[in-house]
Amino acid sequence: MNEMYQNRYVAFLDVLGFKNMVQQSEYDGQMLNRINMALNYTSNVQRESYEGIMSMTDIGKQVSVFSDSVVISYEMTKPGSAFYVLMDLIFICNDLLGMGVPVRGGVTVGSLIHESNKCFGPAMVDAYKMESEQAIYPRILVNPKVIQCGIEFKGRANTEEYERGYLEALIGQDDIDNAIYLDFLSQHSEFDDPELYYNYIIYVRNFIITSINAYSNDSRIIKKYEWLRNYYNKTVRKVYRNYQALLI
Repeated sequence: MNEMYQNRYVAFLDVLGFKNMVQQSEYDGQMLNRINMALNYTSNVQRESYEGIMSMTDIGKQVSVFSDSVVISYEMTKPGSAFYVLMDLIFICNDLLGMGVPVRGGVTVGSLIHESNKCFGPAMVDAYKMESEQAIYPRILVNPKVIQCGIEFKGRANTEEYERGYLEALIGQDDIDNAIYLDFLSQHSEFDDPELYYNYIIYVRNFIITSINAYSNDSRIIKKYEWLRNYYNKTVRKVYRNYQALLI
């Protein structure tokens, strides 16, 4: 590896169906508001990363935002960085889906240069390909190397066993293609109280039903929302004891 590059975890996220959303927004005021909310949110993610009270630039975090895409990276060798990048993505995925904006993406680790004014390298290319060619559905694919490196460069207070447990609690394996993906929807403990999470789950349920009905005649789009429905149903079975009424 050229010495100018760093080994970094890198995540590339993209709003799913952004082109269609923009076209619809020309005559749909609610869609226009949804786009504005989502883009304001991602811009704030970048701003808070550098200027906010929760800035994590001291542990090598970098964020770039362009149009409907977000890139987040951390230095691989900083303790606990794999956990940090996955948690960042969990909050972003849940926040955006709570606005009616599903995302797709990929997370990997490798050679990268990421500064406030530029982001490039083989790892960025790999993350982009994961999003654009492999993710297909509203999911964030996770390269298994992220988990392996995360265990190696664990949090300072953790054993390797604990770090593995924390990381594996954030991922799932897709029944369709055995791909490892970010299990953002089931992270109920990251909500302030159970009622907030329940209200979010109800919102997601209604959003999926509305989307499936809206795109029932478009086979390309409908399969993405059918995947989200299956993931949603899998989640409520996992989280709730009495889940039958929540199923779609």
